[in-house]
Amino acid sequence: MQLLTHQTRRARPRGTDAYGIYRNMVLYDFQSEIHSGFFLSYYRNFAIPSTAKVLAATGEMTSRPMKRSYDTTIVIHEIIANGFEHERSRDMIDLLRRVHKGVPGTAEDFVYVLMTLLVLPLRWIERYGWRRLTELEKQAATDFYAELGRRMGLEGIPATFADAGRFLDEYEDRNMGPSREGAMLLDATVGAFASRVPARLRRFTPTIMALMMDKPQVAVALGLKPAPWVLRVPFAAVLRFRALNARRLPLPTVPAFVPGKMSVVAYPDGYTLDQIGPTGKSANV
Repeated sequence: MQLLTHQTRRARPRGTDAYGIYRNMVLYDFQSEIHSGFFLSYYRNFAIPSTAKVLAATGEMTSRPMKRSYDTTIVIHEIIANGFEHERSRDMIDLLRRVHKGVPGTAEDFVYVLMTLLVLPLRWIERYGWRRLTELEKQAATDFYAELGRRMGLEGIPATFADAGRFLDEYEDRNMGPSREGAMLLDATVGAFASRVPARLRRFTPTIMALMMDKPQVAVALGLKPAPWVLRVPFAAVLRFRALNARRLPLPTVPAFVPGKMSVVAYPDGYTLDQIGPTGKSANV
């Protein structure tokens, strides 16, 4: 029997259903790459002073940083894993609408947060993935977030991946910068990231975080020391070596996420949907 490797799988047709294509990307084909990209998305918001101020004011990230970190992951993965019409997904979208109701910010601010979830993971794949993305996959991901944004009541969402990338870059050129709140949020949540780093490397967590940032100004805005160039080259080389090695391995057959079954520090025995989100059903952000 022929081994189903990344090379043989790559040639197989994926169909044209946007949701199915993006679900496959996240849960199977690019598990580690998407995970890294979502990490970048989570911290990117701290680099926008106005957003950091809103997040800091709620106290959620400073009082329960581990839970907030995993809740963010769970909400988006529930929707990806189940599809928009599933009851669990509708509950998560209702939660998103509820917690953002009355939150200060412009429509552009909210679209930016959505675009970090689309653009940054796909850019990570383009740099360090085991293969390049197809145009069909990029559009499928774009369509997914356009639909999510629509269901959240947002307007002005980019219709193509190229437009999404331009939106994100132009927004950051105008709005990114260091702030007291951004640095405070980073300090409060760095432990959540460190818990996922091998124990022997945890003392280097701030450097690892800085190395992962795709733009030097992001590290500065977060209050991190920009990673020295002498470390950037070997860091990129390690990730590209991993990508080359991954091309020879079988694709995962177990999904990266199973609803309700995520066993992590915040939810060691799994979770139920009523545990997800800020304290109190009506709490904001």
